[in-house]
Amino acid sequence: MISRPLLKQSIKANGLAWLLVTLLTAFMLGTLVFVLGSIQANEIRDSLKDTIIESELEARFKQGAIEGYCDTLKTVEEVHEQAEQIYDLTSGAIDAYDKLKSLGNPNPKPFVINGIVAQAPEEEKERVRAAADYILTEYESKNPDAEGLHDFKCEVVIDLLLANMGEEMSGETRAAVVAISREILDIYAVNQKLEQEDLQKIARLFIEEVFYGNLLKGETEEQKELLSGLGFATMEEMLEYYGFTEFKVKTVIQSGLLQYISYVNNNISHEEALKEVSGSLVTEMPEKVAKSLEELGNMNINHLVIGSIFYKIAGLLLPIVYTIMTANNLIAGQIDSGSMAYVLSTPTKRRKVALTQLVFLVGSLIVMFLIIGSVGMLASALTDEGIQISYGDMIEMTLGAMTVMFAIGGICYLASAWFNRSKHAMGVGGGISMFFLVSTILGLFGSESVPEAMRIEAMDFFNYTSIISLFDVKAILEGGSFTLGLVILLLIGISTYTLGIFIFDKKDLPL
Repeated sequence: MISRPLLKQSIKANGLAWLLVTLLTAFMLGTLVFVLGSIQANEIRDSLKDTIIESELEARFKQGAIEGYCDTLKTVEEVHEQAEQIYDLTSGAIDAYDKLKSLGNPNPKPFVINGIVAQAPEEEKERVRAAADYILTEYESKNPDAEGLHDFKCEVVIDLLLANMGEEMSGETRAAVVAISREILDIYAVNQKLEQEDLQKIARLFIEEVFYGNLLKGETEEQKELLSGLGFATMEEMLEYYGFTEFKVKTVIQSGLLQYISYVNNNISHEEALKEVSGSLVTEMPEKVAKSLEELGNMNINHLVIGSIFYKIAGLLLPIVYTIMTANNLIAGQIDSGSMAYVLSTPTKRRKVALTQLVFLVGSLIVMFLIIGSVGMLASALTDEGIQISYGDMIEMTLGAMTVMFAIGGICYLASAWFNRSKHAMGVGGGISMFFLVSTILGLFGSESVPEAMRIEAMDFFNYTSIISLFDVKAILEGGSFTLGLVILLLIGISTYTLGIFIFDKKDLPL
């Protein structure tokens, strides 16, 4: 099948070049793995991603707090007038009761009730009578002192408010009404009136107080979708991971609410104020830049450098140079120098010569990439955290690169078998091979492996002009389908090697 003496001669003639290329390429891969493993490139990526997510979370917190504030403010505006009226009624009834009692009236309650009802509109008389009766009954029963009088009044007013609202309220709504009413009454008892700023303050303080607790419940569909998207089981787990303590969340929403209220008070519409306050790092940037930042945050730097840059470009450069020179030396170079005449003067047939040179070229490339891949996996094993590329993926990328070189070797081998002049064989085979490599380099800047801010989409055209593009490292690293491309590369290699043997066997040689 092959000529052992000729194989030994080829090894001797090209062994040093093979050794240098193998060692240098393996050294490049080992160094890349060590560097990426030591600097933890993906940690930098993750840090950027976390920064973007934190900004988005802060924006969501502010937006949620503002929406809650607007709803609460409506409630405050609805409740405060009724609360003030009932508080005035309570104060008036107690004052009249105490005055009559101090004048010696043994049973002032009916006199006070009748006096209050007499001043009420006709349609309100029954309601006012019931309220006044309840107030004075509670007052007689509890008999609060001067220090506890305001607390007593607040308790009575809130009871009457809740009674007027009905019993269909949820426990959460009831608690909210109680808290809001107490704030209203505390301010009203001192100032005897509430300004719009007071109402806004009450609504803001209420949201600041309850927001974090409501956030931990994680009951809304939006919260569940957020947790699912970020891979957390509970809101508490997510907040703890991103450092959102109760104090930090409260500070974030307080800042947002104060800014929003300031905008609204200066006649800026709700929509504009909300957009301005709840803008995030991504939403405040131009769309393309924002999208690019998101891509960068999701990008695996190790995949880009090891996969797209090394295995498809840098790691192929020296092996391609070796293949161009070696394929040329194996046939065309020997024809050009006249040494082929000596080889063919022996009983060795042309086909055996061609097959022997093919075995050496393909075998040397296979051994070369086995060593390169082994060095890469060894380097990954020796780094503390590794490069987050599995050994299986590393093996598949090594086999893919080997298949690329098998196809390129076939092209160079065919050129060497076709031409009798070394310069022609090297020009055609080497030119085509280097064209493929350069096209791959240019195509990288148009591929999805590069963030959009750096991507030049028009350059994706070059990916369609290179057979190296059939080696899909992205699919390998992301678990996609990549075998079809490698099968095509194998067919290219088999076809060109077979055609090279046939042409060399049949052509006229200038011996």
